[in-house]
Amino acid sequence: MTKKNILQNPTKTNLIVFTLLWMVSVILITLSVTDLFTESVFQKRYIPVFIIGLASSIMVAKLYYNYFKNKKN
Repeated sequence: MTKKNILQNPTKTNLIVFTLLWMVSVILITLSVTDLFTESVFQKRYIPVFIIGLASSIMVAKLYYNYFKNKKN
């Protein structure tokens, strides 16, 4: 019996759940760290927030890549 890794063999449900969690978390992190409504988010002190958002975006993109790669096979 082999274990299924969610990142290597994602299902459609996994994609939906991870996409929703990713969108909500990036928006909430950005809103909590920055004062989005009164100042620009494109400042040097917010670079760590953008790095976290970029890293999570890469993981979600890899999840989609693996899903469509496995769907072809």
